[in-house]
This record gives sequence, structure tokens and C-alpha cells, in this order.
Amino acid sequence: MSLKSESLAVYDFGLFISFATRLSRDFGKVGYFCPHENSFSDGRELIVGLGLPNIERITKWDDVVDSYSCLAFPDVLCADLQEYYRLQGRRVWGSGPGADLELKRWETKHRLKELDIPVNECYRIKGTAALRQFFIDHPSEDGWYVKISGLRGLGETWHARNYAEARGQIDELDFKHAPLSYAIHFILEASIPDAKEIGYDGYCIGGKFPSSSLWGIEDKDKCYFGMVSDYDDLPEGVRTVNDALSKIISESFPTYAQFLSTEIREQDGKPFPIDFTCRHASPAGECVCENMENLAEVIWSGAEGKLVEPEWRHKYCAQIIFCSETATERAVMLDFPEEDRQWVKLYNHCRMDDEGEIGMADYFIPQVAPMKQLGSVVALGDDPDETIALCKERAESVTGFDLERESDSLDKTAADVLKLGESES
Repeated sequence: MSLKSESLAVYDFGLFISFATRLSRDFGKVGYFCPHENSFSDGRELIVGLGLPNIERITKWDDVVDSYSCLAFPDVLCADLQEYYRLQGRRVWGSGPGADLELKRWETKHRLKELDIPVNECYRIKGTAALRQFFIDHPSEDGWYVKISGLRGLGETWHARNYAEARGQIDELDFKHAPLSYAIHFILEASIPDAKEIGYDGYCIGGKFPSSSLWGIEDKDKCYFGMVSDYDDLPEGVRTVNDALSKIISESFPTYAQFLSTEIREQDGKPFPIDFTCRHASPAGECVCENMENLAEVIWSGAEGKLVEPEWRHKYCAQIIFCSETATERAVMLDFPEEDRQWVKLYNHCRMDDEGEIGMADYFIPQVAPMKQLGSVVALGDDPDETIALCKERAESVTGFDLERESDSLDKTAADVLKLGESES
């Protein structure tokens, strides 16, 4: 199915500009919008997407949205806006209200319990004073994971075994975010020792899953390795959780048309869902997009509630993430071979010409929420060893100031996926 006569507008916040560039290979026109209006705009949002081939940079969404035949919201926000356009009869790719499965962790846990899905020991606590007291009263050898629902800018998930380990994180929350830190709710989850990590990486349309999908394992801020399997051959724990999600989405979020990734810990044959990603996942999402031959058709049809089966290019996918502490404060210029451009996936990406000695160059542009992760590289293949080697080669070819990568972590992650895949077959 050719979509060269159709157009796609992507409404994003900088993280998934690579999603737009991937789809520019299939749609006749792709526009990219990043919200930028506030009382003290400094232009950092406006620069994301500039200079990228085949991307039409949108600065005024309302002025042009009606000229695009399909709208895509790869992030987890803007549910009301998505539903507004759906009520107008527009094609919309996005999680809509289904984003609550990710953003409202406590409610999601209750939904899972009602469907007899195992949920690890967890508590909901309001404010940092109560959080301090919790760690004083509940030291644990295996520790607790601390999460904040819906406000990712306040920090990622962190782990501590007792108050001595937790105090620094709590002090920082109070220092940076008081009085908000006194009012927010924390979710504390008990560690699940000796558990296997598994996860689904695909998409869902109104509660329906395709007949084949990618699944794999992420090593946080280091790498991802996944493999394509028929749905019936997915790890049993993945299918068990998906069955529950299918029921929840079909009954409560029937307009859901979006990527979906799950993070599961499996212990003694029981799957414990830890987190859901109701958006373009990263990592894994970049692998899904490159490995799916008919990605544009999946999105075009999914945007009007129709599930199209994926056509996969290769069996295995590998991804290596690179970071830079410098990126938390200022732009970082990156250099890589032009032949690898398709496989280099940058956040907050733009290409600019300084009209001087460097000329055209690729940049990561820091946004309001500081992050050290700049992006990643992807490799596909039908032989796992060759896929790993190719991914490492591409990762090493990317250079930039203060750039870090842990390519060797891919070996163990891939080995774990392959071992689990053999045990499930």
C-alpha cells in the first residue's frame, strides 16, 4: 500500500523526532510540531527537527493541522486533543485516554488485581515526610523502587534499601521541588529478587494485538535486544499480561491506537507487570519502526481503528544507547558516517549549518527536563551474533563530546533473550 499521496502531522515534544523521519520515507509529506509557546520561550523547542531531510517543520499547529490526512501523537500526552480530532472523524494515531495505563500507576495496579494478574508488594505514599518515615520503618535487604506517576520531569525510578540510601534522593526532591514534593504521591514497589525480565514491544488497536511481535529485554540506559515471534510463541508471561491489557483497553480505552511495551518480572512462573509504556518506547520503539516494513500502513489503518498485521524485515533487533553528562546543560554536536544515518536515532535532533568551518552538523538540543541520554543506534539481522556485531560497529562510529556507551552490555542482554526464547519454543 503506497501512502505517497497522503500526509502525516506528528505532534511531539522532541523525544521522537526519529519517528517522524522514519515515516517520511513512506508518506508524501510529514510535518513535525513541538509545542513552544510559554511566557519565557527560549527557542529550544523550535529548533528540534530543523534541517532534517523531508521534514516540514510546523510552528503553528492550528493553522495547518487541517491540511494533513493523518495525525500522530507518539508520546503519552495530549489525550483530550486526540479525542477532539477523533470526534471530528480524523485519523489519529495515539494512546488517547489509554495513556492512563502508564501515567496512573496506582489505578493500573488495581485494574490488574481485579483480573487476577500478580502485583508485587506496593504502597502509595503522599509527600516526602511520609517517604522518609517509610524507609525508616521498612528497611529491606532487596530494597524498594520509588516511582512518581505522571510527572517524569521530577526524575526516573530509583532504588534504595533503607533510609541511609534514600535520604540523598529525598533531600534533593525537597531542595528542588518543594512545596510540590510535599504534595505528590510516590509509588513504592518491593524488589522481586531472582526474577527474569521480559517485555512485549509492539502495538495495540482497541485491545487487539497483531499475530506477531517483537519482544526483548532492556538494560537501562545501555542497550536493548529483541526478537520477532509469532504471538503464540511469545513468552507465556507476556501473553498473560497482554490478555489482561486486551480486556482493559477494549472495555475502557477502545480508541487506543498506539505502540505498547510492557516491563515484566517473572518469578516462579508468575508474571509481575512493573510498568507499561503507552507510547513510542525508547529503547525498542526505534527497533520496531525500522524492522517493520509496512509501518506507515499499520499507522494509517490503526489511526482509524483497523489492525493491519506487521511485515517484519528481520528476526533480531539490537540497540545501543549513548549518553553525555554535558547534554544535561547544553547542545552536543554528533558525528557519524552518512551511510549510518538511517540507523542513528537522536532525541531532540536537528541539523544546522554554522556557515563557518564546520558547516552542516547534527545536534542534540537539551530541553527543559535535563537528560543525559542523547539517542541510540539500531541494527537488524537474521543472525544474532552478526546483529550484535553490526550494532557495536555503528555505536563506535558515533562521536561527540563527553559521549559514553556500554556496548559490551549487549552481549549479556542478547544471551538472556536467546536463552529465554529457546526455553519458550
